[in-house]
Amino acid sequence: MTAQPDEPENLRLPDIVTVTVNPAIDVYVRTDALQPGELHRVDEQVLVPGGKGVNVSRALEAMGRPSRSFGFAGGSRGRWLASSLPAWAEWVSIPGETRMNLKVMEDSGRLTEFNGPSPSIDLDSWMTLSDRVLGALRPGSWLVIAGNLPDGCPVDGYRTWTEAAVQKGARVVLDSSGDALRFALEARPHVVKPNRQELSEWAGCPLGDTVEVIGAARRMARYAACVVVSLGAEGAVAVTEEGVWRVRVPRVKVVSPVGAGDSLVAGMVHVLSSGGSVPDALAFASAAATCKVTLPPGAFPSLAQIGAMKSQIEMDTWRDVLWPSS
Repeated sequence: MTAQPDEPENLRLPDIVTVTVNPAIDVYVRTDALQPGELHRVDEQVLVPGGKGVNVSRALEAMGRPSRSFGFAGGSRGRWLASSLPAWAEWVSIPGETRMNLKVMEDSGRLTEFNGPSPSIDLDSWMTLSDRVLGALRPGSWLVIAGNLPDGCPVDGYRTWTEAAVQKGARVVLDSSGDALRFALEARPHVVKPNRQELSEWAGCPLGDTVEVIGAARRMARYAACVVVSLGAEGAVAVTEEGVWRVRVPRVKVVSPVGAGDSLVAGMVHVLSSGGSVPDALAFASAAATCKVTLPPGAFPSLAQIGAMKSQIEMDTWRDVLWPSS
């Protein structure tokens, strides 16, 4: 359907679809300092819907961009997950229980995470989710595939989704690791967002300084139009055939780092799907990720907050790192 002139601007932008195969309920507790083997009195306990794709959709919502989110949900935890999110989140019911993660926050800013076991996914459930995700796509859509693959999922499942999405004329953003990432790269997603550890694992060697990170990202960029590497407090880099950009972010007080990478993905999609350039998207996305770490669990930054942070982002264009010849 053609958009009418009086429709809101965001309805004329491309559709965004996110998928979270392995969502979770994240339980946050806060204590002064974690002491192994000791009894702790927690000052705070918060339950938050979790999972990379879910977080991307929640970050987009805070930016004023609608999306559709798909995933698995099982048992009483799955029912809680479904009831805690708006109608843009659609769930395929599975026999097992949605996982639960414990995240212990200390006053120093340190975070200790205990991630629960994931439910196994049966083939029928996988096929049902696949049909729903791919059925939501049309030419010009953006599909964000985020997170790991639990037991029971095809190891090349993300590659299959990427191939089908590309055939439909959609652009795929991939944020995964291990074999799921390795296989999906063969289908040539549009954007890939590893962190330093995930890129090191893919490259098969530790990556130290920024030059080594960019070199590995250039090799990965043979399979994707854009590779964005998140470097935590050090910022991020983006690599395309047209150039390399490095951003530095300001030092901020960290409240909770969870969801920063997902906010980075959301920021890239928000700008790129609106016709923006890679450098503009990287600056906006890095500002979004930096804002996210200053917020309490479950909160995502608004456009106003991101705009204020973006003015503090520093960007360099790298011209002295050669494109690999083989």
